[in-house]
Amino acid sequence: MRAAALTPAVALYVGGFEAIGGIEACFQDLAIALAKQPVDLALFAWATDLSQLQTIAQSGVTVYRSGLRRGSQWRVPDQALFWRHGAKLKDMDTIVLGKFPPPATLRRMRAIGGRNRSRRAEVQYITAYRPSEMWGATLPGFIADCVDTMIVQSPDFTADLRAMGFAGRIVEVPYLPPMAPITPAYEPPADRMCRLGFLGRFVPQKNLFYLLDIIAALLGTKIELHMFGEGEHDVRLRSDVAARGLPVIFHGAVPREAVADAIDSCDIFLNPSVSEGQCLVALEVLSRGRPFLASAVGAIPQILARGRFGAVLPLDDPAAAAAVINQTIGEWRAGAWVPAAVADDYRRSYRTDHILQTYFDLFTGVGRADGAASAS
Repeated sequence: MRAAALTPAVALYVGGFEAIGGIEACFQDLAIALAKQPVDLALFAWATDLSQLQTIAQSGVTVYRSGLRRGSQWRVPDQALFWRHGAKLKDMDTIVLGKFPPPATLRRMRAIGGRNRSRRAEVQYITAYRPSEMWGATLPGFIADCVDTMIVQSPDFTADLRAMGFAGRIVEVPYLPPMAPITPAYEPPADRMCRLGFLGRFVPQKNLFYLLDIIAALLGTKIELHMFGEGEHDVRLRSDVAARGLPVIFHGAVPREAVADAIDSCDIFLNPSVSEGQCLVALEVLSRGRPFLASAVGAIPQILARGRFGAVLPLDDPAAAAAVINQTIGEWRAGAWVPAAVADDYRRSYRTDHILQTYFDLFTGVGRADGAASAS
């Protein structure tokens, strides 16, 4: 057997790859970081020829792409990606999913995965949202049958999966922290306007009209809200802000390479979502030393519990949420939220080298016996 055949082969099968998205950012960071390790990595996606995919390919990762994006109502792009490149999965030891393809496609992936290797490929899934938010009380049968290992970001996610009957291995690993250097900018607050920030998509789950209600409850204080992003609620949000005379500035979508500067331009970030998974934006904000005030959904409670990183915002009371923000602003004006201190706490809580090693071990089969995932 040739030495090359001994190198673990891993497929990062993300499916639909959007220009802005938490799971896409996660897979991009994992791919680029693990490309330096002794592993053969391939990323599978249906997408336009995005710069993110070009960056991944330039790092040494093989990118298998289908440009077909029409017909997503019938999952045609997912099927086209598998029809075009699925045979490559026969050479993989591990298939890591970021999103689920149609049931028939996933079952076929499991059937052929690793066929040309010495053992069946293990199928792993990195949760994008809390399982109970995705599937309710019952895990879909095709997922229970096809996934060997669930990679989660919170003990609550583990509890959900066990309650839903998942019998495979569950491993809790934080999302890989942003790979950008942690050198937060700092402007002394003095007596200037406090710049609140929101970074993300303008979609229903982000609860942005409630965020505007919170800002309305803060009128009379020296604040302004800077919103970075775009989405289906863009026009309605801008209209509501204009009609209510709220101190809100829209900056449009922010490319990944400009995220750090966007965060540095604000002092405190708000995220009153009704649904979140790993909440990658929380890690991006904390890595830049800014406090993060957010609703207690998804993995956010576990993120905030790792250090002095922020506070929980109530989801049903704008005045109460405004009071939490006002208290944080008072602490910020008193110098209690120095970016360097928040970033240092973040670095201690999220050790990138340790997290990356855990993903590498998972993907390459460390602790896996004869191709079967052990329950834990």
